[in-house]
Amino acid sequence: MTTAATPADEPSTAPPAFEAKATRAVHDWAHDSKLLCCRVDPTGRYVVAGALDSTIQRWEIATGAKSTLAGHENWVRTLGFSPDGATLYSGGYDGRLLVWETAADAPQPVRTIATGHGWLRGLAVSSDGQRLATCGNDRMVRVWSAADGQLLREHAGHPQIAYCVHFVPGSHDLVSGDVIGNVFHWRGDNGQLERQFDGAEIHNLIGDLAPFGGIVNLAFSPDGKRLTACGLHKTTNAPAGNRRAVALSFDWATGEKYPKQESLTKELDGTMWRALYHPSGVMLGIVEKEIGFWKDGEEDAFHMAATPSEIYDLDFHPNQIDLFTAHYDGHVRSWRCAAG
Repeated sequence: MTTAATPADEPSTAPPAFEAKATRAVHDWAHDSKLLCCRVDPTGRYVVAGALDSTIQRWEIATGAKSTLAGHENWVRTLGFSPDGATLYSGGYDGRLLVWETAADAPQPVRTIATGHGWLRGLAVSSDGQRLATCGNDRMVRVWSAADGQLLREHAGHPQIAYCVHFVPGSHDLVSGDVIGNVFHWRGDNGQLERQFDGAEIHNLIGDLAPFGGIVNLAFSPDGKRLTACGLHKTTNAPAGNRRAVALSFDWATGEKYPKQESLTKELDGTMWRALYHPSGVMLGIVEKEIGFWKDGEEDAFHMAATPSEIYDLDFHPNQIDLFTAHYDGHVRSWRCAAG
């Protein structure tokens, strides 16, 4: 069911204070294919989601108007925006990075980059908008010029599939994570591997052969002092999906590990497909059908917000009050993390 936005539901220009325990549903917009990822553009006008039917769905938040962006030939796995919100980037399991004009009336790719990854799994945009980074099944991390799509640099070193990539805030340095728990820090100026973080404890093997888990996504705390990797651990029966969603953080300066963060009081099977931070320092993470909220330094979630379907991605509106989630049932939902 598609619900139209009302003026009272629209993100306000002067939002109330963030309050995790007051999180409530606002919008519920449907697509007829499962969704894998979502992002809100930096202007707050649109939310976009990547689907298993190879399309990107775009909703105008104020009206609920929906548009389809067609160009990929396989699942759309990852999305990103230029800092000004004018350009949308999408990566898919067709190995291509597509560039779109975000607000076009009839969106068509304005550039197609064949990345060579096979399955393109991770995409990042630098904070100055000048560089793009991708990674995927070929174990490589590649850096591209956002201006013309030219390949600038290749980073080789991951021994297994590279799942995710993230620019260090305010820098061209990169971090990337792989399926067996490695997190690499790459220099932006010379491309050299600067150091490695060990996240092997959130990696498992199925039958002692097939990797399961690893570094699914990466995030930095608002002050840039903490690097957080998310995924799964405590696997008891991988084929049956018995595992626990988890976040593992490192001190960015020293590499010291912090205690893992998960839902301890309420045990749920799941993978933390993404963790992100509110400017207050509260970490949000996906736990199956629920959104978990953690305070800095606390191992257990202080609040869990239930949703109707398994969540695969989440992202904040620029007002840092409205949260958007992409779901297995094909819906994008929004939640207001504030009272009133």
